[in-house]
Amino acid sequence: MKNCVVTASYSCPPQKVWLYLTNPNLNHWRTDLSGAEVASDGSSITEHTKDGGVIEVKVLESEKARRLRCSFTHGRVHGTFIAILLGGGDATSLECTLEVEGMGLFAKPRKGLEERLEMLRRAMGE
Repeated sequence: MKNCVVTASYSCPPQKVWLYLTNPNLNHWRTDLSGAEVASDGSSITEHTKDGGVIEVKVLESEKARRLRCSFTHGRVHGTFIAILLGGGDATSLECTLEVEGMGLFAKPRKGLEERLEMLRRAMGE
């Protein structure tokens, strides 16, 4: 199992960051996906990657605009993702923890997480 923690700051309210984190279709911010289906109750997300893969995400815990905990499966790779949003008004600090199994010896989960947070930053115009 590989673990990493990444922190990012955004100059917008936590609610906006939350909306993007829970909907990969919003303004097509996830540029690595060809599409995604979000359950009407927000309990699951099926993400379709541009290379034809499918990522199944299950929301395990959701405290709106404060905390999000999910499990995911992408082929033989599976793990958990936790996002904690701190702040209010016009500033948000986002702390993400990623635990991944099945990636192989030389995989870099931190790099993938940082790439997604950069996509988020670009989508919010920062």
